[in-house]
Amino acid sequence: MLGPLVQPLYLWLTENLGFIPLFAGPASGTGRTIFTAALVLAVMILPIVTALSREVFLQTPRLHEEAALALGATRWEMIRMAVLPFARPGIISASMLGLGRALGETMAVALVLSPSAIISFALLQSTNPSTIAANIALSFPEAYGLGTNQLIATGLVLFVITLAVNSVARAVINRRKEFSGAN
Repeated sequence: MLGPLVQPLYLWLTENLGFIPLFAGPASGTGRTIFTAALVLAVMILPIVTALSREVFLQTPRLHEEAALALGATRWEMIRMAVLPFARPGIISASMLGLGRALGETMAVALVLSPSAIISFALLQSTNPSTIAANIALSFPEAYGLGTNQLIATGLVLFVITLAVNSVARAVINRRKEFSGAN
């Protein structure tokens, strides 16, 4: 349903930004591309990220906000100087949680794409690469022997990617640990 709606945008992107390899043509005629899958995943994780970020914003000490306002800061300056620095680790944590959800999403990608066994960085073409989780879910019923071992190995790769993303997020959060509500 989303594919036909965004297909004119894909044509515009290939005509005007086709010199960038990500937007190289020809654009898919159906709109079922990895870019559409990315849009669907972004919409799926947005409520998680916003709900968690809102909770982190509410954890900002009232004293910090009042102190900024008492020193003559405007409301926007108070948010920029008191709330956002306090909430930064929480926002990063919420984003990483949403990213983890998107990395592991299987069925949304499988429903949007017609995946094939290629590796491509072109976002708007009809030949779509599959995500690791979708590849495992779609290929596992027919796999046997060495194919099963390949799928288990790709699962291990997905685990390593997830571990690396979580480690980077933890390192970023630990840098501002003493001045945050994410402890």
